[in-house]
Amino acid sequence: MKEFEVFIRHLKFEALALAALMIVLTYVSGASLWVLPASFLIFDIGLIGYIKSPRLGAITYNISHDLTLPTLFIATGVLWSLSTVALIGFCWAFHIAVDRALGFGLKQKHSFNHTHLGKIGKN
Repeated sequence: MKEFEVFIRHLKFEALALAALMIVLTYVSGASLWVLPASFLIFDIGLIGYIKSPRLGAITYNISHDLTLPTLFIATGVLWSLSTVALIGFCWAFHIAVDRALGFGLKQKHSFNHTHLGKIGKN
């Protein structure tokens, strides 16, 4: 197996671990676990940019699929006891982690199918 493929497999496993952590944190927070799948598609709002162009779509998708904002939501929610804010962060990070575990990485500006985790779809 090529070194790149091993690296990508590791990133997908890492994403799966993050998804599991978000499930645990959601459970520990006292929230119902159903919110994770129920809110899943909300975080694909970044796909809307693809209506205009692949370049704009990649920008909006990547902004909504970067872990920085959900991490800030989690930190803010935990530090200031804002359970709803933390839960949004858990759901958002869960969405990103599942996407990445399935191979849907951050998009390149020239095509939806080209990501930092490789090409999506048939060759």
